[in-house]
Amino acid sequence: MKKHIILVLALSFSFASIAQNTKEDNYKTGVKIVNEVNGDGASKGLEAAFKSVSPDMADYIIRYGFGEIYSRPGLDFKTKELLIIASLTTQANAKSQLKSHMKAALNLGVTPDEISETMILLSLYTGFPAANSGMFTLKEVLDETNYTASSKINSTDQLVKNWELEGFAMPESIVASPTENWLYVSNVNQNEKGYISRITKAGKVDDYKWITGLNNPAGLALYQDKLYVGDGTELHIIDVKKGKLIASISSKEVMALNDVAISKDGQVFVSDVASGKIFTLENNKLVVWFQTPEIKHPNGIFIQDDNLVIANFGAELSLSLTPDKYGSVYKVDLIDKSFAMIKSSYQLGALDGLTAVKDGYLVTGGTVSDLFFINDETRKKIGTFPKGLADINIENNTLYAPILFSNKIESFSLPRDLTTSKIVDEK
Repeated sequence: MKKHIILVLALSFSFASIAQNTKEDNYKTGVKIVNEVNGDGASKGLEAAFKSVSPDMADYIIRYGFGEIYSRPGLDFKTKELLIIASLTTQANAKSQLKSHMKAALNLGVTPDEISETMILLSLYTGFPAANSGMFTLKEVLDETNYTASSKINSTDQLVKNWELEGFAMPESIVASPTENWLYVSNVNQNEKGYISRITKAGKVDDYKWITGLNNPAGLALYQDKLYVGDGTELHIIDVKKGKLIASISSKEVMALNDVAISKDGQVFVSDVASGKIFTLENNKLVVWFQTPEIKHPNGIFIQDDNLVIANFGAELSLSLTPDKYGSVYKVDLIDKSFAMIKSSYQLGALDGLTAVKDGYLVTGGTVSDLFFINDETRKKIGTFPKGLADINIENNTLYAPILFSNKIESFSLPRDLTTSKIVDEK
């Protein structure tokens, strides 16, 4: 009997010791996770916040909330934060916690677009008021944190950033003057009047609102001191020497003019991303030049040799395209209008910008915001940009990239091996 009592006491002390060690270990684990998720020193900030109110609450949150629950395997931290954000969005009195977890998610590498998509999905189940409130809370967080998405360039390609310039209003297209030190930038400006900015090739602002009073200007092309602008239902022509809008041309068949390309002899082509048509300018009139069911939403266009190269956005004009509906790149013969898809570009992405390099093309992935190199045999992802990489332009060895949703322009120097046959196929 005595031995039995001693054994029970021994086991009791042993379990108490294990429980105490587990409690301490969980707290240490919780501190580590809090700091990883929210940034260095976050655990001390949490302890300080509750010190005068309820130190036990801080202990409970760190030890149990993070040390035992959050630390469980099965979901990565990013997924956990998106789930927490979704839950807090549905709670009317949880705004401060919602903002904290949005900041934590951004700290972990979750993008604003991923949080936004969470809100959109949530609207189906909780209603638009809660989802809209979450959207505006996200905006507050982005403003408070001065959030700026960064471009990630594959290290093997070594695109070297020259500069970046902010202050634009949804820049969609950029074009470099072949004879002067100017870059021209179209600003969609969403629900307000759009405009054209003029900056230097070194990234200095001359005039953010160089030409104003436009609608939602998109694609740009220069030819003999004339800047051609695709803008909704109109094609504008601007005299760059005078800095003056000299003509606006439309047609009843036009729905949404986008990119502009001009041949060496001055023939102007404009893509209509909504109607699926390619227009040309004849005697100051927009005339349908090309249309095929295979290219439903022609977006970026470019002329090379005797071909009009077209980046098709996709099977649908939607920001939520699935990979099976991604667009491809096509070549259209300028003489007989025969066309063929560049095989390596098959369902490459929701395509937008397009320009030529020595042995192929650079294409932007639109909503996915990837930059690809393609030619007849090869495709390779060069880099990933913030959402909204749009209508790029190359002059000599410099790439100019408008980032639509970050309201900025980025300039990069292109590496030599980007434009040679040494590029490895990544189909």
